[in-house]
Amino acid sequence: MIKKVFFLIIILLIVFYNATVLYVDKNMRSRQHANIYDSCHKVWSSRGFYKSLEERNSITSMQSAFSLGYIGEEVDLFYDVTTDRFIISHDRPKKLENGDLIYSKKDGSILTLEKFLKVVGKEHYFWLDYKNLGRISDENTDKAIARLLEISEFDSIRERLYIEGSNPARLSMYTNAGFRTIFGIHPLYESSILSSFVARTYKIAYYFNNISALAINYGLLDDPNYGLDTQNILKGIPAFIFHIPNNEKLLNNLLVNKDARVLLVDGAIKINRSGINLCKGNADQ
Repeated sequence: MIKKVFFLIIILLIVFYNATVLYVDKNMRSRQHANIYDSCHKVWSSRGFYKSLEERNSITSMQSAFSLGYIGEEVDLFYDVTTDRFIISHDRPKKLENGDLIYSKKDGSILTLEKFLKVVGKEHYFWLDYKNLGRISDENTDKAIARLLEISEFDSIRERLYIEGSNPARLSMYTNAGFRTIFGIHPLYESSILSSFVARTYKIAYYFNNISALAINYGLLDDPNYGLDTQNILKGIPAFIFHIPNNEKLLNNLLVNKDARVLLVDGAIKINRSGINLCKGNADQ
């Protein structure tokens, strides 16, 4: 009897899952993404243009990238609940015995998002990789949103910010507040028998939450996470793609993919790829 009940539950779950997939696929066709970044300059800089790891996420590295022709940057940040500040940093802060958090310094001092945007924000786009979004309570998320609304009041900067996180429900709170958001996902390598299932599950999570786009790890050159099968499953959803192998042929193929809105080239020490774009002879340049 127990085996029969268990088998019936499995069958019902499979039926429910497939019905949900069909429902999402049908309704995704009519979803519009007109307000999401869609420029001929698809290749952005990740943490600026730097020659040493210590320079990442600094104003110096960002200014260097913009001087090379990049118009968008991916930036890592944390929200500090105690001080009500967004702090630019890739590494988690060190926690002292008294509970204080010590963040890594940039150009000799703690770099806040407020200072960062005032110095380099004009006319540029930013992909904010929100490192601790999913570890903050709803109450403190409301506090963080209020702070971010205050920081992004000037120069239409709010329209050029894209907030990434891996918690779709928490991320939706930022979308509801008027920000553009990116759901960070990690599909399986396409060689995995579960890759299609995982990609469709992410698509369901995206559909049922108010989120603007997806952030996707490209994967390996010969076994991608964002290969042709996954691209087909996620077709129609704006994709911000990171950890792309530094391969010019691959980049040119992704340039013509209408869903691929932003491309971040992998590499510890940066190589300038700002010249790879679709802007030649384009009025958008």
